[in-house]
Amino acid sequence: MLYQKVRPSTLAKVVGNRGAVAALQRAVSASDRSHVYLLTGPSGCGKTTLARAFANALADSVEVIERNAASDRGIDMARRLESEATAPPLYGSIRAVIIDECHALTKDAMGSLLKVLEDVPSYQYYLLCTTNPEKLLPTVKNRCDPISVARLNDDELLEVLVNAVAEGEISDPGDAVLEAILEAAEGCPRKALVLLEKQDGMPESQAIEVVGQAEANEKTTRDLCQALIKQSWNDVRRIWADVEKEEPESVRRAVLGYLAACMKKSTKAEEASRFAEMIDNLAEPTYDGGRPLLLAMLFRATRI
Repeated sequence: MLYQKVRPSTLAKVVGNRGAVAALQRAVSASDRSHVYLLTGPSGCGKTTLARAFANALADSVEVIERNAASDRGIDMARRLESEATAPPLYGSIRAVIIDECHALTKDAMGSLLKVLEDVPSYQYYLLCTTNPEKLLPTVKNRCDPISVARLNDDELLEVLVNAVAEGEISDPGDAVLEAILEAAEGCPRKALVLLEKQDGMPESQAIEVVGQAEANEKTTRDLCQALIKQSWNDVRRIWADVEKEEPESVRRAVLGYLAACMKKSTKAEEASRFAEMIDNLAEPTYDGGRPLLLAMLFRATRI
């Protein structure tokens, strides 16, 4: 995948998120730096990239271990982390453990992780990455130094795309296609690079059509959100044929973000309470239940 090939390996090469980069660079230089970090922000905006770049900056030789809590989320995983920390790294002087989707950990796993994050050996570092920090236990968050990662602005996102083309990984699509990608990606570098790769070698008109289809998928998600707000199960059923083609957890997160934005804009407590209840009905990650669970949660949300 293009976004993996052009992923920056050093903090200096990271585009955008200057505050996050600066905070991590200061940590690298500090003698009393934290050994536990929590990177939060939207999906595809560089949390794991920053975690890897930070790990690489800690020493000339670093043992990096990555765990995906979306698929390995139980207490056994937390116990393995505790066991691994008892011995120094197999090579190098430092071991960095990156835990992606850490909000998907079970409560028992988070509870077991508390001791791991409290008594960290000098050679060990933990970098927790999440799109949903509110799902973490407060006691877990309190043990971490927070690093906020945001979407890129258009100039920054364009720089990412131009760099990918300059590195010879992709042909120059032209200004019109780049503009279409910027509009469709909505500040997400991973999505922008996926779209750039997808249209590679196509005529301009076809490339713009491919990028436009991605925007159409975004519109489908917006239509789904509006159907939920209208509490129309029939509209949800109608839209579902298009929605179920998408990755269920991505859809759930998009819906949650939309509903949260609506809740913030609500001036009436009763209306805000309804949005809060809908959000609560969509709070369970779909990693285990998949599309059937998403459909069931959507149904419950229309009953409020």
